Amino acid sequence: MLVKKKEVKENKLFVDIKLPKFLSARRQQTLKKSLSFSGIGLHTGNKVDMKLSPAPPETGIVFRKRIKNKLSYIKANYKNVKSTKLCTILSDSEGNSVSTVEHILSALYAYEIDNVYIDINSNEIPVYDGSSLEFVRKFDDIGLEEQDSYKKFIKIKKHIEVLEDGKSARVSPFDNTLITTEIEYPHKLIGKQTISLMLNPSIYQSQVCSARTFGFLKDVENLRKSGLALGGSLSNAIVLDETKILNKEGLRFSDEFVRHKLLDFIGDISLSGFRILGSFFTSHTGHYLNCKLINKIFESPDNWELVCSN
Repeated sequence: MLVKKKEVKENKLFVDIKLPKFLSARRQQTLKKSLSFSGIGLHTGNKVDMKLSPAPPETGIVFRKRIKNKLSYIKANYKNVKSTKLCTILSDSEGNSVSTVEHILSALYAYEIDNVYIDINSNEIPVYDGSSLEFVRKFDDIGLEEQDSYKKFIKIKKHIEVLEDGKSARVSPFDNTLITTEIEYPHKLIGKQTISLMLNPSIYQSQVCSARTFGFLKDVENLRKSGLALGGSLSNAIVLDETKILNKEGLRFSDEFVRHKLLDFIGDISLSGFRILGSFFTSHTGHYLNCKLINKIFESPDNWELVCSN
Protein backbone atom coordinates (compact mmCIF):
# COMPACT_ATOMS: atom_id res chain seq x y z
CA MET A 1 0.00 0.00 0.00
CA LEU A 2 1.30 3.41 -0.96
CA VAL A 3 1.55 6.16 1.64
CA LYS A 4 0.67 9.63 0.46
CA LYS A 5 3.30 12.36 0.79
CA LYS A 6 0.92 14.43 2.88
CA GLU A 7 0.56 11.60 5.43
CA VAL A 8 4.34 11.19 5.67
CA LYS A 9 4.75 14.93 6.30
CA GLU A 10 2.07 14.96 8.97
CA ASN A 11 3.59 11.91 10.71
CA LYS A 12 7.04 13.53 10.68
CA LEU A 13 5.64 16.69 12.21
CA PHE A 14 4.05 14.65 14.99
CA VAL A 15 7.33 12.85 15.76
CA ASP A 16 9.22 16.15 15.98
CA ILE A 17 6.83 17.64 18.53
CA LYS A 18 8.56 17.90 21.94
CA LEU A 19 6.19 16.87 24.69
CA PRO A 20 6.29 18.96 27.87
CA LYS A 21 8.52 17.56 30.59
CA PHE A 22 6.63 16.19 33.59
CA LEU A 23 7.56 18.05 36.76
CA SER A 24 6.85 16.53 40.17
CA ALA A 25 6.41 18.64 43.28
CA ARG A 26 8.04 17.14 46.38
CA ARG A 27 7.35 17.91 49.99
CA GLN A 28 9.89 19.23 52.48
CA GLN A 29 11.27 16.78 55.03
CA THR A 30 12.47 16.77 58.61
CA LEU A 31 13.52 14.07 61.10
CA LYS A 32 10.82 11.86 62.60
CA LYS A 33 12.27 12.47 66.06
CA SER A 34 15.29 13.99 67.81
CA LEU A 35 18.77 12.50 67.64
CA SER A 36 21.67 12.92 70.09
CA PHE A 37 25.38 12.80 69.29
CA SER A 38 28.50 13.05 71.48
CA GLY A 39 32.15 13.17 70.50
CA ILE A 40 35.15 15.44 70.17
CA GLY A 41 35.92 18.30 67.80
CA LEU A 42 38.59 17.62 65.18
CA HIS A 43 40.33 20.98 65.54
CA THR A 44 39.51 22.05 69.12
CA GLY A 45 39.71 18.62 70.74
CA ASN A 46 36.78 19.69 72.95
CA LYS A 47 34.05 17.28 74.04
CA VAL A 48 30.84 18.04 72.16
CA ASP A 49 27.19 17.18 72.80
CA MET A 50 24.87 17.78 69.87
CA LYS A 51 21.15 17.24 69.37
CA LEU A 52 19.23 17.32 66.09
CA SER A 53 15.50 18.03 66.37
CA PRO A 54 12.62 18.29 63.88
CA ALA A 55 11.94 21.87 62.76
CA PRO A 56 8.86 23.44 61.10
CA PRO A 57 8.63 23.90 57.31
CA GLU A 58 10.68 26.77 55.83
CA THR A 59 13.08 26.75 58.82
CA GLY A 60 16.12 25.40 57.01
CA ILE A 61 19.10 24.08 58.98
CA VAL A 62 19.72 26.20 62.08
CA PHE A 63 22.43 25.79 64.71
CA ARG A 64 21.46 26.86 68.23
CA LYS A 65 23.94 27.64 71.00
CA ARG A 66 23.20 28.87 74.49
CA ILE A 67 25.51 31.79 75.33
CA LYS A 68 25.11 33.23 78.84
CA ASN A 69 21.49 32.06 79.12
CA LYS A 70 20.68 33.49 75.69
CA LEU A 71 19.98 31.26 72.71
CA SER A 72 22.03 32.12 69.63
CA TYR A 73 20.71 31.14 66.18
CA ILE A 74 23.18 30.52 63.34
CA LYS A 75 21.55 29.58 60.05
CA ALA A 76 23.42 27.29 57.67
CA ASN A 77 23.73 29.86 54.88
CA TYR A 78 26.59 31.04 52.67
CA LYS A 79 26.11 34.60 53.99
CA ASN A 80 27.12 33.39 57.46
CA VAL A 81 30.47 31.85 56.46
CA LYS A 82 33.14 33.34 58.70
CA SER A 83 36.18 31.25 57.72
CA THR A 84 37.13 28.41 55.38
CA LYS A 85 40.58 27.56 56.74
CA LEU A 86 40.71 23.73 56.78
CA CYS A 87 36.99 23.65 57.64
CA THR A 88 33.86 25.73 57.19
CA ILE A 89 32.97 28.04 60.09
CA LEU A 90 29.61 29.80 60.42
CA SER A 91 28.93 32.83 62.59
CA ASP A 92 26.00 35.05 63.58
CA SER A 93 26.03 38.86 63.65
CA GLU A 94 27.28 38.85 67.26
CA GLY A 95 30.30 36.66 66.51
CA ASN A 96 28.97 33.41 67.94
CA SER A 97 30.32 30.63 65.75
CA VAL A 98 30.23 26.91 65.02
CA SER A 99 32.99 25.20 63.07
CA THR A 100 33.62 22.06 61.00
CA VAL A 101 29.99 22.04 59.90
CA GLU A 102 30.62 20.45 56.51
CA HIS A 103 30.16 16.77 57.48
CA ILE A 104 26.78 17.09 59.18
CA LEU A 105 25.55 19.51 56.50
CA SER A 106 26.71 17.11 53.79
CA ALA A 107 24.66 14.27 55.29
CA LEU A 108 21.55 16.43 55.75
CA TYR A 109 21.75 17.79 52.19
CA ALA A 110 22.37 14.40 50.59
CA TYR A 111 19.46 12.88 52.52
CA GLU A 112 17.23 15.76 51.34
CA ILE A 113 16.43 16.87 54.90
CA ASP A 114 15.21 20.45 54.73
CA ASN A 115 14.38 21.59 58.26
CA VAL A 116 16.36 20.77 61.42
CA TYR A 117 17.47 22.48 64.62
CA ILE A 118 21.01 21.57 65.69
CA ASP A 119 21.64 22.30 69.38
CA ILE A 120 25.31 22.26 70.31
CA ASN A 121 27.17 22.96 73.55
CA SER A 122 30.57 23.67 72.00
CA ASN A 123 32.13 25.52 69.05
CA GLU A 124 32.60 22.51 66.80
CA ILE A 125 30.65 19.56 65.37
CA PRO A 126 31.79 16.13 66.68
CA VAL A 127 34.12 14.49 64.16
CA TYR A 128 33.47 10.79 64.93
CA ASP A 129 35.57 8.79 62.42
CA GLY A 130 36.21 11.76 60.11
CA SER A 131 33.30 10.99 57.80
CA SER A 132 29.52 11.48 57.93
CA LEU A 133 28.77 7.78 58.44
CA GLU A 134 27.50 8.12 62.03
CA PHE A 135 25.00 10.79 61.03
CA VAL A 136 23.68 8.72 58.11
CA ARG A 137 23.30 5.61 60.26
CA LYS A 138 21.07 7.45 62.71
CA PHE A 139 19.02 9.07 59.94
CA ASP A 140 18.38 5.58 58.56
CA ASP A 141 17.46 4.30 62.03
CA ILE A 142 14.74 6.84 62.80
CA GLY A 143 13.51 7.79 59.33
CA LEU A 144 12.22 11.05 57.89
CA GLU A 145 8.86 12.80 57.94
CA GLU A 146 7.23 14.70 55.08
CA GLN A 147 5.87 18.16 55.83
CA ASP A 148 3.06 20.31 54.47
CA SER A 149 5.24 22.71 52.46
CA TYR A 150 6.84 21.90 49.11
CA LYS A 151 10.56 21.85 48.42
CA LYS A 152 12.17 24.68 46.47
CA PHE A 153 15.11 24.17 44.12
CA ILE A 154 17.74 26.47 42.68
CA LYS A 155 17.83 25.88 38.95
CA ILE A 156 21.09 26.98 37.32
CA LYS A 157 20.46 29.01 34.16
CA LYS A 158 23.99 29.54 32.79
CA HIS A 159 27.59 28.35 33.11
CA ILE A 160 29.26 29.76 36.24
CA GLU A 161 32.92 29.25 37.17
CA VAL A 162 35.48 30.40 39.72
CA LEU A 163 39.25 29.99 39.28
CA GLU A 164 42.19 30.51 41.58
CA ASP A 165 45.81 29.29 41.52
CA GLY A 166 45.14 26.42 39.12
CA LYS A 167 42.04 25.31 41.04
CA SER A 168 38.53 25.56 39.65
CA ALA A 169 34.88 25.02 40.49
CA ARG A 170 31.99 25.40 38.09
CA VAL A 171 28.34 24.57 37.57
CA SER A 172 26.26 24.33 34.39
CA PRO A 173 22.53 23.91 33.72
CA PHE A 174 21.24 20.39 34.35
CA ASP A 175 17.93 18.90 35.47
CA ASN A 176 19.36 17.06 38.48
CA THR A 177 22.37 17.33 40.80
CA LEU A 178 25.45 15.82 39.15
CA ILE A 179 28.87 16.25 40.78
CA THR A 180 32.28 15.48 39.32
CA THR A 181 35.31 15.99 41.55
CA GLU A 182 39.00 15.54 40.83
CA ILE A 183 42.11 15.89 42.96
CA GLU A 184 45.84 15.39 42.46
CA TYR A 185 48.53 15.06 45.12
CA PRO A 186 52.22 14.20 44.64
CA HIS A 187 51.92 11.36 47.19
CA LYS A 188 52.19 7.96 45.41
CA LEU A 189 49.17 6.56 47.29
CA ILE A 190 46.90 9.38 46.10
CA GLY A 191 48.04 10.74 42.73
CA LYS A 192 45.18 11.83 40.48
CA GLN A 193 41.67 10.68 41.40
CA THR A 194 38.27 11.49 39.87
CA ILE A 195 34.71 10.59 40.80
CA SER A 196 31.38 11.50 39.23
CA LEU A 197 27.93 10.71 40.59
CA MET A 198 24.29 11.76 40.62
CA LEU A 199 23.46 12.91 44.13
CA ASN A 200 20.69 11.03 45.93
CA PRO A 201 20.40 9.41 49.39
CA SER A 202 21.15 5.83 48.32
CA ILE A 203 24.26 6.73 46.30
CA TYR A 204 25.50 8.98 49.10
CA GLN A 205 24.95 6.22 51.67
CA SER A 206 26.86 3.58 49.69
CA GLN A 207 29.52 5.63 47.91
CA VAL A 208 30.31 8.79 49.87
CA CYS A 209 29.31 9.02 53.53
CA SER A 210 32.00 6.66 54.91
CA ALA A 211 34.93 8.44 53.20
CA ARG A 212 37.17 9.96 55.89
CA THR A 213 39.09 13.20 56.08
CA PHE A 214 42.84 12.88 55.55
CA GLY A 215 46.10 14.63 56.28
CA PHE A 216 49.87 14.28 56.20
CA LEU A 217 52.07 13.49 59.18
CA LYS A 218 54.59 16.16 58.14
CA ASP A 219 51.92 18.86 58.60
CA VAL A 220 50.66 17.84 62.05
CA GLU A 221 53.15 19.82 64.14
CA ASN A 222 52.52 23.10 62.32
CA LEU A 223 48.75 22.58 62.41
CA ARG A 224 48.79 22.10 66.17
CA LYS A 225 51.00 25.15 66.66
CA SER A 226 48.27 27.07 64.83
CA GLY A 227 45.59 25.67 67.14
CA LEU A 228 44.25 23.23 64.54
CA ALA A 229 43.84 19.42 64.48
CA LEU A 230 44.09 19.32 68.28
CA GLY A 231 41.56 16.47 68.35
CA GLY A 232 42.94 14.69 65.31
CA SER A 233 44.08 11.06 65.56
CA LEU A 234 44.18 7.83 63.60
CA SER A 235 40.65 7.13 64.83
CA ASN A 236 39.17 10.15 63.02
CA ALA A 237 41.41 10.75 60.00
CA ILE A 238 43.51 8.98 57.40
CA VAL A 239 47.13 9.96 58.08
CA LEU A 240 49.92 9.47 55.55
CA ASP A 241 53.67 9.71 56.00
CA GLU A 242 56.04 9.95 53.02
CA THR A 243 55.44 6.38 51.83
CA LYS A 244 52.42 4.78 53.51
CA ILE A 245 49.10 5.09 55.30
CA LEU A 246 49.51 4.90 59.07
CA ASN A 247 45.99 3.61 59.80
CA LYS A 248 46.24 -0.15 60.38
CA GLU A 249 42.85 -0.84 58.77
CA GLY A 250 43.89 0.87 55.53
CA LEU A 251 41.43 2.53 53.15
CA ARG A 252 37.68 1.98 52.81
CA PHE A 253 37.88 2.76 49.06
CA SER A 254 40.93 2.83 46.82
CA ASP A 255 39.93 6.44 46.00
CA GLU A 256 38.72 7.39 49.47
CA PHE A 257 40.56 10.73 49.25
CA VAL A 258 38.54 12.14 46.35
CA ARG A 259 35.33 10.74 47.82
CA HIS A 260 35.93 12.74 50.98
CA LYS A 261 36.57 15.88 48.95
CA LEU A 262 33.21 15.29 47.29
CA LEU A 263 31.61 14.80 50.74
CA ASP A 264 33.00 18.18 51.82
CA PHE A 265 31.81 19.84 48.61
CA ILE A 266 28.26 18.63 49.20
CA GLY A 267 28.37 20.15 52.70
CA ASP A 268 29.55 23.48 51.34
CA ILE A 269 26.98 23.75 48.52
CA SER A 270 24.24 23.03 51.08
CA LEU A 271 24.87 26.58 52.29
CA SER A 272 22.90 27.78 49.26
CA GLY A 273 19.84 26.98 51.38
CA PHE A 274 18.17 24.85 48.68
CA ARG A 275 18.92 21.82 46.52
CA ILE A 276 20.81 23.04 43.43
CA LEU A 277 19.84 21.56 40.08
CA GLY A 278 23.03 21.69 38.03
CA SER A 279 26.10 19.81 36.87
CA PHE A 280 29.10 20.60 39.08
CA PHE A 281 32.79 20.10 38.36
CA THR A 282 35.56 20.77 40.87
CA SER A 283 39.29 20.44 40.44
CA HIS A 284 41.61 20.62 43.47
CA THR A 285 39.19 22.79 45.43
CA GLY A 286 38.80 23.32 49.16
CA HIS A 287 36.20 25.03 51.33
CA TYR A 288 37.25 28.50 50.19
CA LEU A 289 36.65 27.92 46.47
CA ASN A 290 33.52 25.83 47.14
CA CYS A 291 31.96 28.73 49.03
CA LYS A 292 33.22 31.21 46.44
CA LEU A 293 31.24 29.32 43.78
CA ILE A 294 28.05 29.59 45.85
CA ASN A 295 28.61 33.33 46.24
CA LYS A 296 29.21 33.63 42.49
CA ILE A 297 25.90 31.92 41.73
CA PHE A 298 24.00 34.49 43.77
CA GLU A 299 25.86 37.50 42.33
CA SER A 300 23.23 37.87 39.60
CA PRO A 301 19.59 36.81 39.19
CA ASP A 302 20.56 35.89 35.60
CA ASN A 303 22.48 32.90 37.03
CA TRP A 304 19.62 31.08 38.72
CA GLU A 305 15.92 30.84 39.44
CA LEU A 306 13.91 29.35 42.30
CA VAL A 307 11.52 26.57 41.24
CA CYS A 308 9.17 24.32 43.18
CA SER A 309 9.73 21.14 41.15
CA ASN A 310 12.74 19.23 39.91
